[in-house]
Amino acid sequence: MVHSTAEVVAQHERLENERLQLLKSIHDQSGNAYRLENRKGLNFLQNKYNQIVISQREARRGPWTDPLSILPFDIWVHIIEEIVDDGWGSSYRVIYNMILVSKQWKDAIVRIPQFWTQISIEVGFAESEVLQRITTALYLSGDQALTLDIERPIGRDLYDGCHALLAPHSARIRRITFRQTYLSSSWSGSGVISLYQILLSLLPLPNLQDLRLSDSNFTEDQWGILESMPRIRFLEGGVLPLSIVKHVSLVNLETLAVSGRADELFILMTYLPRLRRLTIMDPSRSVWGWEDDAEVPSDGYRVPPPEQPLALEVLTWQKRDASRLQELLGCSPRLKQLTLWTSWKTLGLALGDVNKLPFLSNTSVNMQWVNSGDKFSSSTVTQNTSIRELSLNFTYCEYKSTKEYQIEQDTNISRLIHSWLPTLEQVDTLSILVGSQRIIPFTFLSSLRYLRVLHLVGAGFDDNSEFPELTLNALEDLRLNHPLQCYNDFLSSLRCPSLLLLILQIMDFNHATNMTLRLPSLQFPRLSSLYWKIPQAKLEISPHMALKSISFSNGASQAAGDFCTYLILRPRDFPSLETVKFYQFPEWDLLFLMLERRNFLLDQSISKITKVFVPTTLGLVLKEPLTSLLGGQFTNRLSNHELSISGMGEIYFDKSLPGCHWCCLSMQACSSPVISMPYPLSLSSIWSEDRAELPIVNPDPPLADHILDWLSQRQTRYDKWKASAEDFNLWTRERVCGSHELDSAFIFSEFSTSNPSSYRSVATATLESVFD
Repeated sequence: MVHSTAEVVAQHERLENERLQLLKSIHDQSGNAYRLENRKGLNFLQNKYNQIVISQREARRGPWTDPLSILPFDIWVHIIEEIVDDGWGSSYRVIYNMILVSKQWKDAIVRIPQFWTQISIEVGFAESEVLQRITTALYLSGDQALTLDIERPIGRDLYDGCHALLAPHSARIRRITFRQTYLSSSWSGSGVISLYQILLSLLPLPNLQDLRLSDSNFTEDQWGILESMPRIRFLEGGVLPLSIVKHVSLVNLETLAVSGRADELFILMTYLPRLRRLTIMDPSRSVWGWEDDAEVPSDGYRVPPPEQPLALEVLTWQKRDASRLQELLGCSPRLKQLTLWTSWKTLGLALGDVNKLPFLSNTSVNMQWVNSGDKFSSSTVTQNTSIRELSLNFTYCEYKSTKEYQIEQDTNISRLIHSWLPTLEQVDTLSILVGSQRIIPFTFLSSLRYLRVLHLVGAGFDDNSEFPELTLNALEDLRLNHPLQCYNDFLSSLRCPSLLLLILQIMDFNHATNMTLRLPSLQFPRLSSLYWKIPQAKLEISPHMALKSISFSNGASQAAGDFCTYLILRPRDFPSLETVKFYQFPEWDLLFLMLERRNFLLDQSISKITKVFVPTTLGLVLKEPLTSLLGGQFTNRLSNHELSISGMGEIYFDKSLPGCHWCCLSMQACSSPVISMPYPLSLSSIWSEDRAELPIVNPDPPLADHILDWLSQRQTRYDKWKASAEDFNLWTRERVCGSHELDSAFIFSEFSTSNPSSYRSVATATLESVFD
């Protein structure tokens, strides 16, 4: 039966009025719930209220229609491709998750070859499972072009199996990626097949176009394998000797990193007519080299620059000798992105040519070869209207600690900022990195009228000077990483009426304990997202009317607990808040009390908390009530004591109870036995060692006395936690078991379902269905 719009609106209003009336009745009876008959009546009202909330949610959803049944098939395919693309190619994990949606989705995904062209040799799977995945991909991809992504060490047995499967299909391979983890020292050891051996086993690769090595130490002879890759276009990772460029045909190459003399650059261009992205480094040396180069040929002949403009669009210069840099810039008018590793003197000479590049939009300057006496001086620089993104890295100006040297570097930085940045009229993204508390003249920021993104790392301030008021009208994204003592004065000096995102970090965690940071609200009236990454420091909370999301990093448990406590007392001070992210376990009792308080307020101008991020999956005793509260439903849960740190400590420090660290704190069943270790987990890795006192604020709206009493005993509960840990130096718990996926954020909302599926079983089922 189809209802008119007017009928739908009327039904919605009726349900909303009924919900609000029930909520008022629940509030009226909550104070008398200690008597059994009153408690039964309250439960009846809460159950009725929950039914209305469910009806409203279903009405908002509307009838569910499978996109596969209503979208054109090719559009649906493109949508799924976007979902499963992890930046390197299709992700097996996501593909298998998509298969679980329905039988129709499984049948469709299995018969679409392009979904299976990404072959991943991943960490975390047995060798037999890796070979199963390769077999599946080769079969289901038909004759489509393949990409190969390797991120785990390959031993002899896995190497033999992969070679037998992949070698017959080498002509289909278009891209090979070795992720950084493959080259990690943790994977080194006998029996691990080298990157070069793997590539050699796949030759020839007649259609390979993209080779990403992350890094490599190939010898000049080993680079000869490029002869078997005639269509190579992109080569990333590793530094190619110029001799290889001269002797191997690479006419299709568009991306390249090479080492050699600067004088040979222009010879290089004649061999690579399609080159668009170039990185040039010192020969046989990393970027950290300091020795001088013999750049000038012995016969004194210098190769002239080409008469025709080069097609370069991206240039990274990592050479100490910059004698030909200006010439290269002068014949590269199409440059869009430039990265320089240079000295103060060279930078001063090159800035005029940099500002003349008409299409240059992204510039990064890294001061590396800096010695005493190296001074920045620049002639008149023309205005530039093309550069939008600018990064200045001064972290390498820290090698000498003499006072004279530090003053010299501060002077160079000040000269650069005052002479160059005012000429960049259209900069909207600026990043400044220094290695220590170096003084930066921040008054220049007010001249950048279009600045939207500002990232400052390590910048310090003159203790003897006052902070001038800075108004940055266009700033939307501010990321700070300073010594903590710099924050309060700096933040109070800012006026950012358009600021949306604020990320706060500190350089030295050891100096953060027991320090308090004030976050003013009037200066940031539109702030909608705050990321607090200052472990152990205290947050002085003030109202933020537009804040929608707040995140607390690992180690910031005290600030997280203080914030939850403040929200219990004064939810109206953050009326727009919808999302709270915890990257360390919160104090569960405070989180549940905060959600129960906020999500059932009669004041409809205060938004509900609908999403909570936690660092791992949760046991059902936490997950089910959390999901209900986020959906606006009343629920039964554990008592405040059982959820508190003192109640959890009774279990955590009971040596007779099994369980790993993460399972105990997320209330999941676990069979991991306790262990004796010389280096146990520190208490600070679980919760901060000090609890803040109850904020001296009047609850608004009024709060029940028993909740106020509970909040006031927070320090007492933590004292009990510490008392329970007296013999924790003699034993400890396993850090983690196989039930957890670390370095992930698990999102809980009203639509949360069960814990993540077993992808191994899905993969096995897919194989069975394919080969039956």
